[in-house]
Amino acid sequence: MRRFVAAVVIAATACAAHAVPVPASFQSQVYAARDRVLPALVHIQPVIKDYNTGELKKQAVIGSGVVFDAKGYVVTNYHVAGKAERIICTLGDREQVPAKYIGGDPPTDVAVIQLQLDKYKGKLAVAEFGNSDSVQVGQYVLAMGSPLALARTVSAGVISTKDRYFGTDVRLPSGEPTGNYNLWIQTDAAINPGNSGGPLVDLNGRVIGINSRATMFANSIGFSIPINIVKEATRAILADGHVTRSWIGLSCQALQELESYFGTEPNSGVLVASVDPGSPSELAGIQAGDLIQSLDGHAVSGRFVEELPNFYKRISAYAPGSNLAFRIRRGDQESTVNVTTRQLGELQGEDSELTKWGFTARAITRNMQLENQLKDTIGVFVSGVKDVGPADNAGLRRGDVLIKVDTTGVANLAQLMTLYTTWSEKDAGKLMVTFRRGTALRFGVMDVSRTKEGQ
Repeated sequence: MRRFVAAVVIAATACAAHAVPVPASFQSQVYAARDRVLPALVHIQPVIKDYNTGELKKQAVIGSGVVFDAKGYVVTNYHVAGKAERIICTLGDREQVPAKYIGGDPPTDVAVIQLQLDKYKGKLAVAEFGNSDSVQVGQYVLAMGSPLALARTVSAGVISTKDRYFGTDVRLPSGEPTGNYNLWIQTDAAINPGNSGGPLVDLNGRVIGINSRATMFANSIGFSIPINIVKEATRAILADGHVTRSWIGLSCQALQELESYFGTEPNSGVLVASVDPGSPSELAGIQAGDLIQSLDGHAVSGRFVEELPNFYKRISAYAPGSNLAFRIRRGDQESTVNVTTRQLGELQGEDSELTKWGFTARAITRNMQLENQLKDTIGVFVSGVKDVGPADNAGLRRGDVLIKVDTTGVANLAQLMTLYTTWSEKDAGKLMVTFRRGTALRFGVMDVSRTKEGQ
């Protein structure tokens, strides 16, 4: 054992003696990049609403952001500020100021808040956005933020890849799907919970990404939203409070593993995997298995999964109501199909709490209907059920769709809340609830008597 320890010490000493020194010029670049962006780094403490347990809970979380406009606009992640009721920000000089939510975009996980600077006496630092299209694998970068609530932190690393793809099943904590319209920058610069919304910075001191995701139980694997995607989102948010997108209701898959079947050359189309019922694509006659070869006369490619977000993004960039011409190959036949786009609606509906009944409910949007394979948008989505409450005892579970209370049908969230208010004003005793779970219809009885509630 002693010989082993001695050998380790000798080896470590030898390595230290022959360590390659960090070039002074490189160290100076790191310092300069740090000094250009760190003063614009913002430590964000939002109080968010959480309905997932069947009751409204307000909790303080930690995130990061960066000032990008002298008017006090800060870019961060939607999952940091999108559901915030109150936001407190700590600036580079450690002064605290409140902020208001301007708008956000769940599909890209981008949000904008504005610092309330009426009483702020300091000088506001502003970071500069760079160009994420010019980044290179192996390029040195700095990740800034508040990992694990440790504010004003800088970590260094390289870009591991600039076109990471996660598929269409990635969701924010609030439930919205994200990442359909962009690839991600992967870096080994340390990104941990709390870094979300902070800047990824090149050695010229320009922001090239907004840190968004970490991989739990992995070492040095983090992901950032490319800044060019962020710039597009922030422009739309500042103008309208949201990003307007076109939607046609189709999902695609990579063509690479099926090329032998289709007999196609590389880069020769996008394969349709599924079509949403009632969508513009279905109405136009597009079917699963079709091969889209061009969009408005321009060739499209979906040979690799990394190409699919760009295809979705091209469609989304058209104004809602646009008429798009798709060149389709089906078997040995080719044809042109015209599809009229619709506006992509809200991904998730608003939540409400029904305290006395022990559950939370969410308005059903068209997107929720499609994602959850619901029959229609009639009813309300049960977003959470409180343990050992009336709804729990009645058998309601998260994901159920409530369609009737007692003898009254429930068409939407507003109608449910009206019924809730009416029944809460009197001793209702027991109420029968009718709900759908998947394709099955179920019934339950909620005991909502006042004596029961007071126990």
